[in-house]
Amino acid sequence: MRASLTDAFSARMKRRRRPELELDVADADADAGSRSARRDASPASTSAPATTQAPRTGLISVLMPCRSATPWLSACVLSVLTQRDVDLELVVADDGSQDDSFAWLCAVRDALGRAREGGKGGAREADAREADGVEAFSSDVLGHAASTMRTYDAEYVAQCASTSCTLVVLRVEREGTPSGQGLALNACYAVARGEYVGEMESDDLRPPHAFATLKRALEDNPSWDASCSRIELCGMERQGMRRFETWQNEQISPRDMSAGRFIEIPALRASGLYRRRALERMRALDDGCLYRDLWLIGDVVVDCAASAAGEPALASARYQWWPVDSDFWHRWFFHGFVVGKVPHKLYVWRQYEAQSTRTHSRCSLEQLRRCKAHYFIRDVLRVGETSPTLAVARIRVYGVGTTLHAWVDAIHDELTHQQSSSLSSTSAVVVPEVTSTVHMPGDAPWTLEDADIRVLHVFVFGMPKPRRKIIHALTRVFKAQATPTSPFGDFKAVFVA
Repeated sequence: MRASLTDAFSARMKRRRRPELELDVADADADAGSRSARRDASPASTSAPATTQAPRTGLISVLMPCRSATPWLSACVLSVLTQRDVDLELVVADDGSQDDSFAWLCAVRDALGRAREGGKGGAREADAREADGVEAFSSDVLGHAASTMRTYDAEYVAQCASTSCTLVVLRVEREGTPSGQGLALNACYAVARGEYVGEMESDDLRPPHAFATLKRALEDNPSWDASCSRIELCGMERQGMRRFETWQNEQISPRDMSAGRFIEIPALRASGLYRRRALERMRALDDGCLYRDLWLIGDVVVDCAASAAGEPALASARYQWWPVDSDFWHRWFFHGFVVGKVPHKLYVWRQYEAQSTRTHSRCSLEQLRRCKAHYFIRDVLRVGETSPTLAVARIRVYGVGTTLHAWVDAIHDELTHQQSSSLSSTSAVVVPEVTSTVHMPGDAPWTLEDADIRVLHVFVFGMPKPRRKIIHALTRVFKAQATPTSPFGDFKAVFVA
């Protein structure tokens, strides 16, 4: 039998360059344990709906939103239902497909039922499945043939499915709202039974040991609330996405992932496996909301995941709409949840022209910046509320050109909005002064007087090379103050992009 895809990727990825040092924002220098303590000490909302049934121990529930996913859907479902060494249910919510996706999913579900009832199909040993092409399918994933992957009929998928994998098919209606992804994810979660919860995009792929590897990582790291993996791109080539893939795959440790969240999302949400108890806790902290799907409709920001028709998002300014994954990760880190990453590529992310990351307006650089600025300021103000002596009095923003000015404007907008809304208490919270400075990476204009715990230095540089130059310059100035937990003494800084 061929070596597993996990082992093959592991051999290829050994000893890759360690991520460059990142600076932490405000109180983000806490380790995984203290972040968990902060999360657990937060008051839970009483409006979060109670779990209707106890999760099934050891079971992995994989949530998949689906909308007109042909021609990639069959390969995607096959890659999930052939997962090995796990007890798994795939829960798919069809979001009004205009092709035959829903009919095909129902056909697979029915074929699985017939096979299991008759004791046929899905019960064959691994060598028989290999002869029928499952191993060849996995080899295609490893060999980047995913872009030309053939389709698979329902009977074949049911025959190849692991006996420990099942399929649940739902249908949701979104009544004309711009997106149904969040609504579909919430619908899947409502019926999921697993102790662990994963996700899957309906046009992507998994190697056969992906979920077993992620589950083992959680068992080996009890302080983690979730485990993610490195990713592999397939399909349409684009230089910018390759840079994103390289950067994201370098963010491995919980500390690296938390510190990098204001540069980019440090992992694909769909690549992860989450402890259900962590998701329940996050849902309680956010007033019963697990996934949000924010869009601007007219002059109102609407959460299309809240109901079929969408509901106004509470206390939102009209610019506060952004992608589901960005919203999820920033809420995750804001509440102090911990995620680590396994050093294997266990998720194949398909790239194509009509992809939502290329076509949706809420995925624009401006909206992504708005999301990062929102949670950045929430972090900053929370420090002042919980520890007044550590409150940030000044935010100094460094950068060049229009990006520098855009970040300064976004920070100003968030400070104004959050001070006038219920997101921040009204009791004598320090409102930081914001200044901008044109800065060329490599310059070192600071002195020891700049190492003030009440001043936060924000560097607007998205590319790795200028960030490395800035870190080198800071090291020259503050090396005498460095400690293992605070590399630049009381000089507090964060990189954003």
